[in-house]
Amino acid sequence: MYLSAERIAIANQAIKETFEQTSIAWQAIPHWDTGDPAQTKVRRDIAYAAPNDKGPLGEDPVPIETLAIDFYVTVAQATAPTPDSLLAAVIARTVYLAAKVDGKVIGELRGKAQPGDIPGPVPGASQNAVNAAIAKLLNGLIDARAKVEDVGYRAPSCLLTNTVGLKALAQLDAGLSELDPLLDAAVVNSRYRVAQLADADKGKMILLGRRQRIAHGGAPAVLPGEEPVDLAVSAAPSLEVIGETKDGNIELAVRIRFALRITDEHGVVGVVI
Repeated sequence: MYLSAERIAIANQAIKETFEQTSIAWQAIPHWDTGDPAQTKVRRDIAYAAPNDKGPLGEDPVPIETLAIDFYVTVAQATAPTPDSLLAAVIARTVYLAAKVDGKVIGELRGKAQPGDIPGPVPGASQNAVNAAIAKLLNGLIDARAKVEDVGYRAPSCLLTNTVGLKALAQLDAGLSELDPLLDAAVVNSRYRVAQLADADKGKMILLGRRQRIAHGGAPAVLPGEEPVDLAVSAAPSLEVIGETKDGNIELAVRIRFALRITDEHGVVGVVI
């Protein structure tokens, strides 16, 4: 045994806390435990039906994938009297695991999001460039909000955006920030800047509709079955001890096994500004 059960438990607690603090997907999207660490697929429960659709709802199961970050520690690090050195190595890799999970989740949401209407000029709007940009953004956000409301997602929404989009949201008009008025108009109570939506010159956003009122960062505490997107987790973020390498180091990994379930594509709307 390369690590004692106590040392592994301490490492797993550090991984759990670090992942919760750094993964946007974990904070913004509800998740549930499948109860089987070896599960390979999970059902896709469809949460949308056309008005006249009387047939059973369902699609093919979603495969569960393993994401992991491998790394090495020395025997001295693994067996030191205190776990500080081991935890430093584990925490650093957990940050990369969180980014890897966010990249997969945001990438899939981006591909499945319903296209938002491209807002045009606002009749009678001021010709001031800042005012015009804010008015255009406001129209785009309200149109996206209308799309999710029309299919029943009337609780405050969650907004994911890139750096360009955040700059657009945070514009100043007459010295006052327009961020809160814009988010209030679109009924958004939770927003995240995500590097995975990066674009050199375009503001890109994804609006997630919600049926439950979820506080910022509070998605892990709510029931996932009511939302258009959730994470089915078969193995929570944790430490895997792989074993000794030919160079005498110990190979470890931080890993997670999960599937992103988009149960209603109508509850995910993309906005480009």
